[in-house]
Amino acid sequence: MIILLACIAVLCGLLYGYNEGVIAGAYQPIKAEFAFSAYWGGLLVASLSIGGLIGAYLSSYLSDRFGRRSTVMIAALFFITGAGLSGVAQNLFILTFARSLIGMGIGLSSMAGPQYVSEIAPRKIRGRMLGAFQFMISFGVLIGYLTNLVTLDLGYTAEIINRWQFMFLLSAIPAALLLFGIWSAPESPRWLVMANRSAEAEAVFEKIEPNRTVEWVKGNVKRIEEDLAEVADQKGGWLDLINPRNRPITSFCVFTFLFQQLSGINAVILYAPELFGDLGFSAEASRLSATVGLGSALALAAAASLLLIDRVGRRPLMVYGLPACAFSQFLIVGGFIMGDGIGTALSVTGLCLYVISYSLSMGPLPWVYMSEVFPNYLRAKGMVVAVTVNWVFTFLVVFVFPKFNQLFSITEIFLFFGICCCIGTVYAVRRAPETKGVSLEDIYDLFHKRGGASAEGSVAGE
Repeated sequence: MIILLACIAVLCGLLYGYNEGVIAGAYQPIKAEFAFSAYWGGLLVASLSIGGLIGAYLSSYLSDRFGRRSTVMIAALFFITGAGLSGVAQNLFILTFARSLIGMGIGLSSMAGPQYVSEIAPRKIRGRMLGAFQFMISFGVLIGYLTNLVTLDLGYTAEIINRWQFMFLLSAIPAALLLFGIWSAPESPRWLVMANRSAEAEAVFEKIEPNRTVEWVKGNVKRIEEDLAEVADQKGGWLDLINPRNRPITSFCVFTFLFQQLSGINAVILYAPELFGDLGFSAEASRLSATVGLGSALALAAAASLLLIDRVGRRPLMVYGLPACAFSQFLIVGGFIMGDGIGTALSVTGLCLYVISYSLSMGPLPWVYMSEVFPNYLRAKGMVVAVTVNWVFTFLVVFVFPKFNQLFSITEIFLFFGICCCIGTVYAVRRAPETKGVSLEDIYDLFHKRGGASAEGSVAGE
């Protein structure tokens, strides 16, 4: 059962990452075919974010009304439909629409997937399971980059299938596997209790933790029932997210995603070949090869985060990861100022250090925190608000980057990202809690001890 849950988290993240990474190499061939402007190019890349925003909003209703498992199924269908349509698109409008359908799948799965895993995974491995989602986003980006490179010299013609169409079609394979996997998985036991199906919830707990006693299973379900009874007089509406009890949680999740996007990760991932072109990598093969190297660093660091997140904890990774991101951004700026030679090497080093620092900290942590900190009755809506911030700022960064790259220098853009990371560091030191080893029902109390700052020492683990 644990392996099945891990596969679901893996496939949700893989589809997210692949569809982000593959556009980096597909962008130039699509531009050569359709000859679009910078604004249309930004819209094409950002269509994933537009769909993601819509999908995230729909997920709040679907996951509470029909269950977390059913919502992931719907996401898989969006992935399959979008992949098929983008693989046969003959004009820019259809391609942009198809990418927005894939974005809707990402929006649904990026919320319902972590929510499902957080509510069903045993607490001792919850962090690693949620971290696996972010790891596979990074690994999916790498697979997308590798696909760009491997298909570079394949001789597909317009009469059969274009290279970029082939790359988009490939994402239908993991989407089909996700649909098959979630079909075989049980529903979230916490959602079952919310739906007054406590007996089924007990059966799920017995499957996922077979070594537990019957008393533990019944006690766990009773604890969830009591947690829901405490808020029975609250309807779980959107305004509950900003009442005095929940406001610290909502604002924390919003700011973690805000700083994640303002660190500049999507500008780096989605426009990596163009960045390497600015650094003097003139040939397309050399740019794509350098991009694969960057994606490898991203994926390896994300794998390391799986080992650290339940050992070191959430708070230390965030507190030390953000300044590391800022330092890396300033290295990139320094390299561009110095110019060719040593400057190029310094900027490439800064890019690699940045994606490593990001993957160890601001990559997984917003997703992990978002999936843990909201109370059961508000988790779906709270996650929508957090993910909405993610998608809005993803859209803004991705959409305006081509134009900003014309208006501002690379040094000014990365200097801005570095300053944002410095501000994020101050926020993390003051507000980031430690949720390692704490049950979902007890995490809620962390934000009401010392104003939501670190809970180290104040709440014991299991």
